Amino acid sequence: MSELDIIRAAGKLKRVKRQGWLDAGVKDAESVADHCYRTALIVAFCAEGADTGPRKGKRGGRLDVLKAVRMALIHDIAEAEVGDLTPRSGVPQAEKARREEEAVRRLGDRRVLELWREFDEGKSPEARVVREADVQERTIQATEYSREFPQLDMSSFLEKRKASTRRRST
Repeated sequence: MSELDIIRAAGKLKRVKRQGWLDAGVKDAESVADHCYRTALIVAFCAEGADTGPRKGKRGGRLDVLKAVRMALIHDIAEAEVGDLTPRSGVPQAEKARREEEAVRRLGDRRVLELWREFDEGKSPEARVVREADVQERTIQATEYSREFPQLDMSSFLEKRKASTRRRST
């Protein structure tokens, strides 16, 4: 596949609604593309100049912000093919992971697959920053929906604030 195929896959994300918000009762929920875009903005503007700090005997250094922004942009790219699978979808976590990895692999771009895997594993400084931005974006969106739709209960999304060590759940 070519870069154009990756861009097409990303374009499909504009039509994939975030399932967690739909399950919560938001009728016109944000798309996965909306979510990825704001996550990338958070990374681009909040992580610039961040020091990775010493870790496991290694010296700290500067965060690779371009790499982190790219990671934020593609972190949910598999959902273009498999949809936004949440725990309520009834798909076991191992099966979800298999489907997502296969979808990213089919894109045929080694760079995208490596970034996606790195995010999924959450071990690099860039992956940790993107995971945190992912949680921050979800929290911001939950707060916005709480204000827009006070009749809906968004508390479970706000309580998940510290769940940044796990794979996405909305």
